[in-house]
Amino acid sequence: MSRSSCVALFMCFFLPATLAVAGPSDVIQVSERGDIQDASTLDRAIALLSESVSECVQRKTASPDKCFCLYPQELSTVRKTYEVTIKMHPAWANHVITYVQDAKTHALSLRGLKEQLQKTCPGGS
Repeated sequence: MSRSSCVALFMCFFLPATLAVAGPSDVIQVSERGDIQDASTLDRAIALLSESVSECVQRKTASPDKCFCLYPQELSTVRKTYEVTIKMHPAWANHVITYVQDAKTHALSLRGLKEQLQKTCPGGS
């Protein structure tokens, strides 16, 4: 499964549909090199978790909404990366962040990610 398919699967199963309801004022387009790097770092952490979650879903190891709990290390990395990103860019909280990298447009719903990361997994993760 390609990286973009994994991210799409993660977005479909695990993040609320905040992109669909985001208005223009909810979208922040970043273009500075450092900002793009910060958004890309978070995007990569999500993609790594997504790859594991995709395998879980394909193997039917657990229900799609529970699969992300089976990867506590990757989930912890996403949580920590999210926290660092918000500390560095507090204005990004509760917004959709878009950026262009390698001629591709990327979008991150930090509101949706925040909501997902607040959910607890069995065992407290």
